Amino acid sequence: MKKLSFGQKMAYSMGGMAMNLTNLVIAQWIFKRYTDPPNVMLVGVLAMSVIFFSGRASDAITDPIIGNWSDNLRSRWGRRIPFIAWGTIPFAIVFFLLWTPPSETMGWANIIYVFVMIQLYFIFYTIVVTPYLGLLPEITSDLDERVNITTMQAVFVMLGTIVFVLMGVVKENGGWLWFGGVVAVISILSFYPTVFFVKENPDAIKKDQEKTPLLESIRMTMSNRPFMYLVISTSFYWFALNIMLMLIPFWVQNYLQKTERAVSIIMGPFLVANLVFFFVFNWISRKRGKYLAYQIMALGSALLVPLLSLAWFVPKMIPGMDLLLYSSVVMGLLGIPVAGFSMLPFAVLSDVVDYDETISGKRREAIYFGVQAIFQKTIIGLSIFAFGLVAYTTGDSISIAGLVLVPLIASVAFFVSFIVFIRYPIREKDGDLYLGEKLINRKK
Repeated sequence: MKKLSFGQKMAYSMGGMAMNLTNLVIAQWIFKRYTDPPNVMLVGVLAMSVIFFSGRASDAITDPIIGNWSDNLRSRWGRRIPFIAWGTIPFAIVFFLLWTPPSETMGWANIIYVFVMIQLYFIFYTIVVTPYLGLLPEITSDLDERVNITTMQAVFVMLGTIVFVLMGVVKENGGWLWFGGVVAVISILSFYPTVFFVKENPDAIKKDQEKTPLLESIRMTMSNRPFMYLVISTSFYWFALNIMLMLIPFWVQNYLQKTERAVSIIMGPFLVANLVFFFVFNWISRKRGKYLAYQIMALGSALLVPLLSLAWFVPKMIPGMDLLLYSSVVMGLLGIPVAGFSMLPFAVLSDVVDYDETISGKRREAIYFGVQAIFQKTIIGLSIFAFGLVAYTTGDSISIAGLVLVPLIASVAFFVSFIVFIRYPIREKDGDLYLGEKLINRKK
């Protein structure tokens, strides 16, 4: 197949910016917007936890539906582009409205409003992102080029992280309207270059390929053994990463007794480490394989994240140590292995899609991203619920002991991710892809 130009790769990769930015902002700030004792409580902690979990749960249902719909779509614009083209604007509008509740006091109006907005947010996120990710395996079948594309995508993921790190400053100076508006505009500018500059591969669908019913497609996907190891591993990684991102604003305000501006100070080293080390993970992936790079990522995260909990003992061990500085250093160290998570899972899943073609004879890219979302978004929803249980007392006030416990819970989840991925069976040999002795994808 014809290779993409640098400009086309750039246009596709830009979508990673909005994909990452919106996820990070929702993970770290949505609780802060609606449940922020002692400043303001617009929705109770338990109610907000249930609402967010229900959004993730319903999202998990729509993901495989959209994925299978995209795989089976036949249009003159392709299978993926129509979803991105028609879904991006509604997605941006809903994201903006999510931060503008009808009342600044607690009441049923806010509960109903945030429930509806959360549901719509996840639906439109799925409509745009699942087909967008489904493009990746058909952009190129060359294993090294896939890693390079996901690395370029990771650059834009990092740009999204830069904006995310600055959101505390945006909120403090412009309020919630600017907060939501900035991310909404960036989302539009990030996704639409794919619509205008990336052409879908006409060879991705075989002319005689029949459409696969939803339930049959899900069954085929779930029976893919390498996929199940990957999706369970990445789900536990997401659980750990999400509760850590949720932790930081509360850690800053309630544990360190700093303003929201200090969120950017703590997340800055995390960002720099990501920016530097995903090039390192790119090199490891190309030279030693994605399997080793993934294991370094998961195990490194498990070993480093408990250091934040040691802040509880730092004043006794190192008198005079500034806890803001200590927290920033720990997050910088954690950013090293997390850098791999910006690029590795999508590249690994593309290999799994190639394996699927060898056993099914079909190209079914988007359903894999959709079914993966069933696991990942459900467990992210559980992470929201778990954070609420650990970080809050029964009186809806913040528990300092609970905040200290969160990194230890994250460490366990990171370690489970590492253990599960040990069984992942696909390997790279001389640029080709194998499961055992079976050739999956010859380097092209």
